[in-house]
Amino acid sequence: MSPGEQIVVMGANGSGKSTLLSILAALIFPTAGRFHAFGNPVTEEAFNSLEGNEFGRYFRKKVGVVFQNPDVQLFCSTVYDEIAFGPLQLGMPHTEVKRRTEEIMSLMGIVNLRDIERRTH
Repeated sequence: MSPGEQIVVMGANGSGKSTLLSILAALIFPTAGRFHAFGNPVTEEAFNSLEGNEFGRYFRKKVGVVFQNPDVQLFCSTVYDEIAFGPLQLGMPHTEVKRRTEEIMSLMGIVNLRDIERRTH
């Protein structure tokens, strides 16, 4: 791709668009074939191995997905845990995660929501 170039993934409902994007974001892993990113195989084993932890953190810094339905995107039980999830996945020390999470909640004016539990439908 060239800078500024855009790609669209189109298809009928059920054609696999979301599955493809989930594989590209390493949220799920292919059951057949191979997928490489940044010169490394993207497999469940690679993300769970000791070597993969470094690659997994690098990959998570570079690749993400925003879902159309926010209920699918939010999965932690409290507001605090949801905000802290990303930095924890990047391997930040717990003290730094706590500091940043508290700072973000303060900046957003949502400190009062800190321990509010997520409602499920």
